[in-house]
Amino acid sequence: MNCLAELEPCVGKYCARTVLNNSTCLFTDCQKCARGFRPSQDICVPCTHSAKLYDYMYLIFMFNITAVLHFFYVDKSFALVKKKKNNLQDSKIALVYTLPLVECTLALITTFLFYPPYGSFKLNSCEPKEISDWYSVLYNPQIDYDTQLNCTQEIAYPFYSFVMVYLLLVVVFMLVLRPISKYTLFQNGSYAIFINKSTFSALYFVPMIFLIHTIAAGVIYYTYPIITLVVFLISNNFHLSSSVSEEPNKNSLVDSIKKLTTKRNFLIQIVHVYFYAFGIIALTGLHTWFDLLYLLCVPLPLLFFIASYKHTNPKQVSTYCQ
Repeated sequence: MNCLAELEPCVGKYCARTVLNNSTCLFTDCQKCARGFRPSQDICVPCTHSAKLYDYMYLIFMFNITAVLHFFYVDKSFALVKKKKNNLQDSKIALVYTLPLVECTLALITTFLFYPPYGSFKLNSCEPKEISDWYSVLYNPQIDYDTQLNCTQEIAYPFYSFVMVYLLLVVVFMLVLRPISKYTLFQNGSYAIFINKSTFSALYFVPMIFLIHTIAAGVIYYTYPIITLVVFLISNNFHLSSSVSEEPNKNSLVDSIKKLTTKRNFLIQIVHVYFYAFGIIALTGLHTWFDLLYLLCVPLPLLFFIASYKHTNPKQVSTYCQ
């Protein structure tokens, strides 16, 4: 403490000194901390806090985005192939959908193993305390309005770089596994269309996710539970509306429920249920057992749609407006 009292305070919000020899009070000049450290009272301290549930959910959220976009483009290519050929096996189609999930899962697991404690799914972290922790590049101080001191560093360690490494590995596993699977499992030209179109699409949207994360990581970190719930509420509403009969009648509700229980629609509903539960868990943090009761709200959007569907015919609304 005596050594610290003799030091001049560092300029800038994220500049600090690294301890070289504590017994002889030997410190570096004010500068950015090494990777895996963050400034605390002008001293670089190691990131040794265990990541919280909210932090893990953020990383899984980024996993979810890539997986869902993969599924979306596979499904889109499936619609194009189905118009031309109908001799597609359900088992092979399931494998096409499973392949992106395997790639994303392998990338996520490998990324976890890259960060300390190595070989574990636990993460040592520096807990983000405010949104500015994600944008240290904006807080480099200028000395005497002339020289800029570079103190840009990963304050929100390792969550900022973790996502970047993960997205890079997604592309690596995709470029390795898809050619192998194409020539071993999907020799039929119809299935090759799945692989080609979804792969080219991924080469566009993965860099876009990378760019968005680079710019807006802090905003996403603090809002991803709300983003998840709002986006998938809207998505589910569009899906349900497009899956049911356009004109409600005596048998329309029964017919609509039958449509919703087809393989494709049922799986889509399962995906939406997963994201509702994910958003609620991330939002509540499950700090108490009482928070589990919020999961009872998961089926409410579907139940509300079924209950209110017959009262929401657009043609009836137009008639009332006239």
